[in-house]
Amino acid sequence: MKFIKTFAAAILIFSTLAFAKIDSASAATNISIYLNDAKQSYSNKAMIKNGATLVPLRGIFEGLGAQVTWNASTKTIDATKGGTKVWLKIGSTTTKVNGSNVSIAVPAQVVNGSTLVPLRFISESLGAKVEWVPTTKTVKIATGDNASPKPPTTATKNNMKVHFIDVGQGDATFLQLADGKTALVDAGTDGDGETVVAYLKSLGIKKLDYVIATHPDADHIGGMVDVLNAFEVTTFVDSGKVHTSQTYENMLLAVQKEGSKYIVPTPGQTLAQDSTLKSYLKVIHADEDAVENNDASIVIAAGYCAQDVLLMGDASTKVESNLVATKKVTPVEILKAGHHGSNTSSSLGFLKTVDPAAVILSYGKGNSYGHPHQEVLANIKTIGAKAYSTAQDGTIVATMDCNGYKLDGKEFEVPGDIDKPDTKPEPTPEPEPKPEPKPEPEPPTTPTQPSKAYKNCTELRVDYPDGVSSSHPAYQSKMDRDGDGWACEK
Repeated sequence: MKFIKTFAAAILIFSTLAFAKIDSASAATNISIYLNDAKQSYSNKAMIKNGATLVPLRGIFEGLGAQVTWNASTKTIDATKGGTKVWLKIGSTTTKVNGSNVSIAVPAQVVNGSTLVPLRFISESLGAKVEWVPTTKTVKIATGDNASPKPPTTATKNNMKVHFIDVGQGDATFLQLADGKTALVDAGTDGDGETVVAYLKSLGIKKLDYVIATHPDADHIGGMVDVLNAFEVTTFVDSGKVHTSQTYENMLLAVQKEGSKYIVPTPGQTLAQDSTLKSYLKVIHADEDAVENNDASIVIAAGYCAQDVLLMGDASTKVESNLVATKKVTPVEILKAGHHGSNTSSSLGFLKTVDPAAVILSYGKGNSYGHPHQEVLANIKTIGAKAYSTAQDGTIVATMDCNGYKLDGKEFEVPGDIDKPDTKPEPTPEPEPKPEPKPEPEPPTTPTQPSKAYKNCTELRVDYPDGVSSSHPAYQSKMDRDGDGWACEK
């Protein structure tokens, strides 16, 4: 456990240093900046770094009519315009707009004695429209009546697509945000990695802005290595919940090899936002110190033009209750049910609060867990939502725009009598079925091993490469760190 935490910390440091190294390679560029058709005098100090245009702090803020304050001791910037407040810190990619965290690709920084800030982020945060003309290296900023109107309530050419990828008994969701950014949330099991990669490539995807590992269970992160090897990944978002499995270690090694920026998010952190389009990607819940893997799940909310989707990972009813009590969740159009439709999630109180029009259930057909559980289906029916299943339809795609949303799946048939009272005494609830047993390898032809006392997993894997179940004579509880009834699994 100590090794994994140290390893994760090393990756975080490595990614930060790698980012800083890339960011240092910048050069002044001849850029012309126009604000409401008037050329700005600070254009000669502007520069491009990692694809972002940086401009002098006071020039851009005051040009947009904002009041700006610089705190030399904390190296922070506070700016206010009307009801909008923007906060930045030199060198930090985390900023704040009206108190909410917003991530930016290139931070504010001091170059040749001048404090430079990202032009597009500042302008759009303060309600302006920004247009970049690459052929002439010209930036056109429009404010007030000169800016394009906010998205209307009718459909526009923009939309957000959410792909609930069929990975059997696992999770993988791909988001194409209205602002063009992309995010992959989980990648199924190790055997599903190629499926996820092939699907993304069929969409023409070559780069992923965010890859999010909600928690370290193998049916969520197993395919991450294939994804990281196949695509350029700008930012890797990890729950921070460490695990002793080989699958988790392989994922961290792949992140290091890819060179992605590595972050462990905080609840409420905004990963991407375009206020003009009303497009966002936000972390609703994260808990790296959770006792259970499932409760460490990163819960993601995303939306466009008042159409919202909520992805629950494997978060339990305990997490759901906390989100409701702290008012961190509001009604959404589409909910991806927690834990594959297990009764450990999707409580009635939570569903009533979130009040989705559609619920997506991601699970494998004929799975040994009995997913989706009858209680969950009853709860979905009680709130009047439509249910959709990847086991029934395969990959389901939701398209959301300013006029509403549409799903290409077929509504899941919930049994008509599922919510009828049972006249028989209510039976004692049975515990959730344990994972489907893994096949035991053939014992070696050398002397029988079950009676051998193994000191650690390294010794045990020599004879049993896939580990052993709790019913095996070589099983030891101290080697079953995650308590799933299987010791020394990869």
